[in-house]
Amino acid sequence: MKPMFKIENQASGKTFLTDGDDSILSDALLHGLNFPYGCQKGFCGKCKATIIEGEIGYENGVPNGITSEEIDDGMALLCQCRAKSDVLLAVAELDSAFDIEVRNLPCKVQTINHLNHDVVQVFLKIPGAQSLQYLAGQYIDLIHPDFDPRSFSIANAPINSDVIELHVRLVEDGKFTHFVFVKLKEKSLLKIEGPKGNFFFREESKRPVILVAGGTGFAPIKSIIEHAITTQLERQIYLYWGVRDEVDLYMDLPFKWADDHNNIHFVPVLSEPNAAWQGRVGFVHESVLADFDDLTGYEVYACGPPVMVKSVAKSFVEQGMIRDNFFSDAFVFAYTTSHE
Repeated sequence: MKPMFKIENQASGKTFLTDGDDSILSDALLHGLNFPYGCQKGFCGKCKATIIEGEIGYENGVPNGITSEEIDDGMALLCQCRAKSDVLLAVAELDSAFDIEVRNLPCKVQTINHLNHDVVQVFLKIPGAQSLQYLAGQYIDLIHPDFDPRSFSIANAPINSDVIELHVRLVEDGKFTHFVFVKLKEKSLLKIEGPKGNFFFREESKRPVILVAGGTGFAPIKSIIEHAITTQLERQIYLYWGVRDEVDLYMDLPFKWADDHNNIHFVPVLSEPNAAWQGRVGFVHESVLADFDDLTGYEVYACGPPVMVKSVAKSFVEQGMIRDNFFSDAFVFAYTTSHE
């Protein structure tokens, strides 16, 4: 059996195990530790840390982002170095969205997938030695020279973050979303600015989690759940996804998550179902209220149209939810305009 090495961050007291096959940064992110980084390629130097004890090595030689003097002082680039023994290091972890630098980056449209009649999945590739660090649930502004910037939640977990996944819903009379659906092509060049928003997953909490999504408000919820799966989170997670009809459940992933993970539960709720639908009907927040008599001990994340988010906030507090345990974001309430 291959030996496992213990990595401890003296600055936070957090620890994790690695077999040394991947970089210390990659393993830290997989274990839910928000170590800072930039390019993840060994150039920018944002992931530098002090190695207090232990041995590390670079598989392809010392990268350009660190000097010989810094190495002599005990510094290392965590995105490139691998553990060769137990390691005690010191690095300032990112505790909140305010710790992460908002950046303006070029990107290229990598893939466009039409998921149903009015939702398209867009993958943006950040070229070269760049990547975007963000927290699960945050959003970016997508910038095109012919339109005002538009805000979209990031739909993929913050691990391989040189690729950004967006879910874009076609809005009636929405010029930008019409452009995305009809004219945007793969390999097109755009810009993104982010990450932004205080709607992000609080990983330190031990409370069970209720996630309420409406329409493409599923996108940041997807990021949160995928991150929870990647980091092997054991908290109970209850996902309620409210849409009009069954066709609006534009991804099958929630069913798979619930089948594959005992701690993940999924309830789809349709407000205008067809005659063949056998599941929940009505407003999504009412299904949550029917399932939980007392919401005092739960953490709630809600993302979707403003009427849904406001209904969740008001009715859940009346059913015991503590306000400090409720998370949404201000841009959600401008959903019909900022999410064109």
